[in-house]
Amino acid sequence: MTTGDFLLAPPPPAAAETFPESFSGQRQLIAQTAERFAQDEIAPAADRIESQDFAFIRGLLKRAGELGLTAVDVPEEYGGLGLDSATSALVADHMAVQGSFSVAFGAHVGIATLPLVYFGTDDQKRRYLPRLASAQWIGAYALSESGSGSDALALRSQAAPTPDGGAYILNGEKMWISNAGFADLFTVFAKVGDRVSAFLVEAATPGVSTGAEEHKMGILGSSTRPLLLRDARIPASNLLGQVGEGAHIAFQILNVGRFKLGAACIGGARNLLRQTVAYARERRAFGKEIAQFGLVRQMIVDTALGLYASESMVYRTAAAPSATADAVECAIVKVDASEMLDRAVDRAVQIHGGNGFIRGNVAERAYRDARVNRIFEGTNEINRLLIPATLLRNAQRGTLALLPAIEAVTSELLSPPAESSPSEMARKTTLLVAGISFRKHGAALAEQQEVLAAIADLSIATYRLQSIAQRGAGDDQMIMNRVINEETLDQVELTARRALCWLSTGDDLRTQLAWLRRLLKRPPEDTLALRRQIALRILSA
Repeated sequence: MTTGDFLLAPPPPAAAETFPESFSGQRQLIAQTAERFAQDEIAPAADRIESQDFAFIRGLLKRAGELGLTAVDVPEEYGGLGLDSATSALVADHMAVQGSFSVAFGAHVGIATLPLVYFGTDDQKRRYLPRLASAQWIGAYALSESGSGSDALALRSQAAPTPDGGAYILNGEKMWISNAGFADLFTVFAKVGDRVSAFLVEAATPGVSTGAEEHKMGILGSSTRPLLLRDARIPASNLLGQVGEGAHIAFQILNVGRFKLGAACIGGARNLLRQTVAYARERRAFGKEIAQFGLVRQMIVDTALGLYASESMVYRTAAAPSATADAVECAIVKVDASEMLDRAVDRAVQIHGGNGFIRGNVAERAYRDARVNRIFEGTNEINRLLIPATLLRNAQRGTLALLPAIEAVTSELLSPPAESSPSEMARKTTLLVAGISFRKHGAALAEQQEVLAAIADLSIATYRLQSIAQRGAGDDQMIMNRVINEETLDQVELTARRALCWLSTGDDLRTQLAWLRRLLKRPPEDTLALRRQIALRILSA
């Protein structure tokens, strides 16, 4: 599989056990273990977690380690379980019942541990992975600096080799480091000369310290501090990879982080949906449950549809052979799931009404905790630029046959129309807009951020419709698919129309808009009737 190849042709049927409802055996057992631990031990402790009781949070992480939940991604020879991306996604998903703990857990098992799993030497792995896999030690990932948030590699931190070559002296300051207040091991990025490199830095090293806790809008119980490096002497044996490989390591780990963040977002949305439905069944107004009101039901349905689509995208990505290395798909999952969750928490507050605006309410807490997800692991704006940029770069390198796919759509528009599935309508529309954009701007397309974002949104829509098509089989799924198909294609049409108006004028524009109408031609769908069916099924469940 090549990243971005979902734009080249319709995907093949999904393999067995691609989506959660088909999981069995070990995956099912681990999902049940994670769910039970989350509901019994994490969720009831929300207030204590938010008080920044870091000893308690460490204890919860250690307890998760005893259950094997922190060891899923670590190879067996280094004390882990050595399981696949789908199982890892399941754990991140089910552990996300409380935002602050989800951040602590995700930072530890994901971006803090996986650099060592993927790029460590055998000696480094034997020294550190067993302790990380069991959560005896907690990890943190230190990339960002005050002047290099989204521009991740604009680092000022320096690592100078000692004259004897036996160590590096690190100086610098890292910002917004999750788990910094109680981490034992940091993966730190610094420049050796002008070459970005990565180092394993033990917290107990002289010259390594942390600043004060940041006062955040949300995820109040997570530790977020600056990491301070003042002439910290790091053994040369703790260089991760080679000098100059830091950028490659950072970007690969960010892909993993985006994928796992998407999984956590769907877990958070599912947990909140359950609680919101329960509240709507209990709260009465005008003599009946508010769950009986059509507009409340539609908000519940909106969240359920978004959750179902995002979940389908996360687990489709997890099933891919190169899952966490697929930059485009990981960025798509991150953008889609984080924005889905933001819409879900907003609706939850609305359904809870005045109670949802009171500090400590489940909807209020979820609302403020969710906001950071559109900033974590590269802002959604950066990820929207990354999607088409990566597609174009791979096309230029010859690893993605994007230009022939664009030419095939153009040729098809000159032939008699053929019936297409919803996902094919979206795919061909994406290629049409991408092709016109490439032809108009060429290499300068990189400076047209608004156009790139439109191509990204069309790509996300295509991936969504392909994912639900691969998944849908049961009656409930097919009903949801019909609504998602129709409403997503409405957005595809609006996005594509806008983009074409930015790209063309006159007869060219009229011709292109006619092509667009032809690509998206479909019979009308009574989505309200379908939505009412979905609402009844959710409430009866």
